[in-house]
Amino acid sequence: MKKLLTLTMLSLLLVQCDALSAPSVAGPRNTVGSINDESAEYATLFAKDQQHKTQETAEVLNYLLNDNDPEDSFTALVIENTSNCNIIVRAIAVDQKHIYNLPVPRKAKNHFKIYKGNYTLKSNVCTARYYSQKSVFDSVILTIRTN
Repeated sequence: MKKLLTLTMLSLLLVQCDALSAPSVAGPRNTVGSINDESAEYATLFAKDQQHKTQETAEVLNYLLNDNDPEDSFTALVIENTSNCNIIVRAIAVDQKHIYNLPVPRKAKNHFKIYKGNYTLKSNVCTARYYSQKSVFDSVILTIRTN
């Protein structure tokens, strides 16, 4: 009798937890697919980024080599990507006044002129996710790598 009661309880538990149901059609989230979806966006952003790169490089070098001017509302952000994947670093100001989608090639650096402020930085780095909050009031050099 005790075995029958235990077996009945175990059966009810399995049915209640959907352990005996068929697998879901949707399946698990495909993280590789979401990374691949960024490849077209990356190509567009990188092409746009290269259009005025000479002028921006001169401005970024000024920010890196000179003292921080408190009156200037811009500063430099240099991102080094040591991973094997092209990435888009999404920088969103905490006040949401400034949003940047910054393309960085694999095994390379890219530099940008951005408004000073507090930012949330997010990126898909190969199959990993990067998330950080940074105060950017002076020039920043950021290295993103996979483990």
